[in-house]
Amino acid sequence: MATDEARYDSAGTLPANRAFVIHFRMSARRGRRFIGRVEHLASGAAAEFGSLRALMTFLTRLLEAPRDR
Repeated sequence: MATDEARYDSAGTLPANRAFVIHFRMSARRGRRFIGRVEHLASGAAAEFGSLRALMTFLTRLLEAPRDR
């Protein structure tokens, strides 16, 4: 796996293939709940999530996917 330094250029820009939009919704239940929708900007892949675990699973799957070179 590449080091953090190798992932970003010297200008500090973030790679678009690692960009996500995460929209959180309020829960009717009390306490902390992670519910909402996440979209990977480069691929358009999107998912609804109802827990922090589901959100992290989606992010991990997209970030660890092999890239075309």
